Amino acid sequence: MRRLLSLLTLAFALFPALGWAQASAVVTTERVHAELLAHAPDGGALRATIWLGRQLQPQRGGHTYWKNSGDSGLPTQLQWTLPTGVQAADIAWPLPKKIPIGNLANYGYEGTGLLPVALTITPDFKPSLLAAGLDVKLKANWLVCRKECIPEDGEFALRIPANGSTALHSAAFEASFRAQPQPLAQPGQAVVGGDALRITVPGPAAALGG
Repeated sequence: MRRLLSLLTLAFALFPALGWAQASAVVTTERVHAELLAHAPDGGALRATIWLGRQLQPQRGGHTYWKNSGDSGLPTQLQWTLPTGVQAADIAWPLPKKIPIGNLANYGYEGTGLLPVALTITPDFKPSLLAAGLDVKLKANWLVCRKECIPEDGEFALRIPANGSTALHSAAFEASFRAQPQPLAQPGQAVVGGDALRITVPGPAAALGG
């Protein structure tokens, strides 16, 4: 009986790990190819900064939306399921492109785009001896538009190894980091005069395009 209980305990302990092994980091629909990526190039993934990113490639001519979608559209939403002691920051949104649709002005992304999110590992995180890594789940919702807009969603799962570097997708993450908003060398000014608001922003005009 004691041997049987030990085997049952081990089976229940392994069941989540087997479920994670079967889960996928890729979701494909009729309109997009989406994937959950990890980036921990410094090695020792659970002791360094970990970046996750939902990468989405719409069909040719399709686009998704920025956090401020403009006159229409909806931004992507990410809902994480993480172990105790692991915290996800907000999306580090890359700068969007202005997408005119008739008389409307929207803001979003055309072509393949990555939305990176930083993970913080706190002292409360206790890695599982069986998992040998960090298991994350993501439920994402997005609106993809071409001739018409279609709401979609997907569920992703990924295991980040506890040791060694994870840098297979460095180019995609670096491109997204370069596209982040950058602070101005000098602060601007906003002055209210009567019923007008005058904003002065120093710097080359080309850098302020859009």
